[in-house]
Formats: sequence, C-alpha cells, structure tokens
Amino acid sequence: MEKQIIWRVEKSWPQKEQGLRVFMISDERVFFTIYQELEDKLKVYKERKLDKSLLLTASDLTSADYFVPLNQFKHLNVWEAVKCAALQAYKEAVALKISPLVLVLDAPEASGFHKKALEGIILGAYAYEQFKSDPKDRDKEDFCPEVVFVVGGLDLPIIEADLRRLEKVCKTVNRVRDLVNHPPAFLGPEEFVDEAVKSAGRCGLQIDLWDENRLLKESYNGLLAVGRGSSKPPRMVMLTYEPETAESGVIPHVVLVGKGITFDSGGLSLKPGASMVDMKSDMAGAAAVLGALEIIGQLGAQVKVTGILALAENMPSGDAQAPGDIIVMKNGKSVEVKNTDAEGRLILVDALQLGASLKPDYMVDAATLTGACRVALGIQVAAVLGRDRDLISRLIKSGEESGEIIWELPLEKAYLEDMKSDFADISNIGNSAYGGTITASLFLSEFVPEEIPWAHLDIAGPAYPGKKWKYFAPGATGFGARLMAGLVKNLQK
Repeated sequence: MEKQIIWRVEKSWPQKEQGLRVFMISDERVFFTIYQELEDKLKVYKERKLDKSLLLTASDLTSADYFVPLNQFKHLNVWEAVKCAALQAYKEAVALKISPLVLVLDAPEASGFHKKALEGIILGAYAYEQFKSDPKDRDKEDFCPEVVFVVGGLDLPIIEADLRRLEKVCKTVNRVRDLVNHPPAFLGPEEFVDEAVKSAGRCGLQIDLWDENRLLKESYNGLLAVGRGSSKPPRMVMLTYEPETAESGVIPHVVLVGKGITFDSGGLSLKPGASMVDMKSDMAGAAAVLGALEIIGQLGAQVKVTGILALAENMPSGDAQAPGDIIVMKNGKSVEVKNTDAEGRLILVDALQLGASLKPDYMVDAATLTGACRVALGIQVAAVLGRDRDLISRLIKSGEESGEIIWELPLEKAYLEDMKSDFADISNIGNSAYGGTITASLFLSEFVPEEIPWAHLDIAGPAYPGKKWKYFAPGATGFGARLMAGLVKNLQK
C-alpha cells in the first residue's frame, strides 16, 4: 500500500534549519547564489571522485547535507536517475528519522526535476503489505518525513501546480499496482467490475456493463469461451470520458482496450506450476487502462476516451473449452483453439470489435499477452506493434516521457501463414515455436478493420517484473497507465 507523502514548495531553505538537505549532482551542477557555501564541499566531492553519496551531518542528526550523484544510475536516463536519487534520499531520511527532507532543486537547469523527484518518492514508497501481519521494520517505515522542494528563482506557483497534478497521477498508478497485486481470490471479474464502478463514480466517467447473458446475446463469444471453465463468469466493462465543453468543434476519440484475465491457469493446456504463481498479474493490461481513464478523468483532456476492459478467469474444469474447439467470433470469423493458454487474444478480440464499432480516431490495446515478449525484450521493455506510424511514434514518445520504454516489433504479415487452420479461418497460435509476440499481434489485427489506426502493447515484462526494479518494490509497477494517459494528453497539443 502507498504511504501518504506530505510535501510543500519553498523558495529557499537556510542551512541552520533542521532537515536533510539533498543536492542531486550532475556533471555540471550550478547552484544559485544562496547556496554558494556548498561550492567548496562540492569541489572536494568532485576531487575525490566519490561514486557514492556523501553525507555531511551534524552530530545530533537533526540536520545534514546529502549529495546524491546521478551518475551512479549510469544505465538510466536523467529523468529516471532523478526518480531513483529522490527515493534514495527519502529512504535515508526515513532511516535517520530526519524531517523534513529538503530537495534543493533550484539550479537553473532544474526545471522538471521536481515532478520526477516526487514521482520517484510516491511510487518508491509503495509496498503491497495488505496481508502481512507484522511487516519488518514497522516503526522505521511508519516514519514519513515531510518533503520540501526548494525552487530558488524558478516559478513556484507553476511548479506547485505541476506537483499537484503529478501526485494524482502517481496515486492512481499505485492504485493500479494494488489491483494487480491483489490475490485472485479477492479480485475476480465481478470484483474488478466493482472497482471500475468506483472509478467511474470518483472520476466522472460513464460506464456500461456486460454480464454473461448480455455477452451471449451480443455474440461476444471469446469471453464466453475463455470463461467457461471458471465458476466466476466473464464480464466486459466500457468506461467513457467526454469533456464537458470542447474548445474546438471536433475532438479526437481514443479507444483503450485492456486484457483482464484475473487468473490464468492455462485452462486445460495447463501451465507448469512455477509459471502459474504470478498469474494474478494477467489482468495488468485492464488495470492499466482503468488507471489511464482515472488519470484522464481527474486531470481532464480535450479528447474523448473510451476504455474497454475484457475480464475473465481461465480455469480448467469439466466445462472448460478444450484444444480443438472452434469459436465463431462476433464478426463471423472462426477460430480454432489449439492452445487454451493463448486465451488473452480471444477475449481481446471481443473488446477490440466493440471498440472498432465506435469508429475511433485511434485504438490501443494493452495486455500481458506473451511470454515470448519477455524472451525478446526482457522485463524492462514492452513491445509495440501496429500498422499506423503516427500512433506508434506517439506511444513511443509518451513512454519516453513517463519512463515506460517500449520498442517496436514488426507486424510481419508473412507470419500469418503459420496461423492457418484446417478446420477454421484461423488458429489462436502459430505452428512455429518462434515469433510468438508477432503472431499474437497478427491474430488481433485480423479483427481490427484496416481503416482504424491501431497499436498493440505487449506489457508482459515490465507490468510485473517479479523483482525489485528501479524505484519499484517487488510486484506490479502499474506499467502502461501513465503511457496511455500521456498519449491522450499529447493529442490535445
């Protein structure tokens, strides 16, 4: 769960005042005049070529100067380094029980660092401990130093407003992480719907729901087939944000689609036990879409946004779909199910067809879709595939801004040859052991009309890395929520 971070913005902070003053050091750090007394300390610091943080502290530990070199995070870009450095400083203040934590980001080149620092602290202070009866170091962790941003000659009101907006974004990302981290016994399709209803009420979103009866009536057969084996029936949710007043006559319409398999056993094509442990995270795409809608609903945008969540649990039982089954999708195209563990694409097809019926200007889906993507790109990079160059470029740019890195893979149509079926129009997996991320994307593309600019995000790696990473605790990262909300924000420029 996230901790409540209390922060404020000040023009300066005298050395005699209590607190841990933190200075992030880049190669060419320049201080404003008020902090010239630090130049001598910084000179010694650089002469010694220290590659670790240097703590210059008073004996009573009520005040200190703390230098955090950004070059220790040499494999990260400067924005991600600032997030990690700010979290490191926050943890130092917690360990020493010094408050406030004073982040002196007043250098002439420091514009924008404040948001990244607060982002690192709020996301980094999160830990999912809901079911721990006695978390370690409870007393130490309960100490939450106030955070003070020192801005010097920079524009205080603008920075303060930016930080308030950023705080809302980070709290929403942590809510996404809570959803993904929840055990499957506590978050099935119906419980996920309840969370979407709460989001709609809190953020002023319109909501429309599909239960199993409505899914059957409207021929959303992918969700029904995947959900057959579970005692928890499938659901589909549509959330819509529409600005109250448009600044211009015509505004873009973006559809975001999320895969929400609340637990994936693999169905009758059962996963190995070790591969099943983290499968509560197979709804991270739907959680990210819900988070993106919450961010947009809270901060506003001159863009219409529709989020569609496809929700099901993939379990083996006497009612479960079997390898060899054939599903006739809503558009009449038939699918041979060769592997019931390739189920995410089956439910996404339903949501993509619903999204396509709205005739959006852009459509993006996010899914923890393939293990092949983790093999190709590891756990730190997500894949993007699609057929619209402008949309892919916009997604990559948004990811660079949020620190959520995506890499384009080719949507190579020749690979469709591997997906031929003797008994249906297409099979749900390729006949080759290779290129699984591409073939999964090609499968989805067969159900998205050519005229709709569409892109697919395979977030299987960074949505749930399985270990501590950058400023994230083990577990979910909320990957994709900031990226998709950023796409929408940039469309209104």
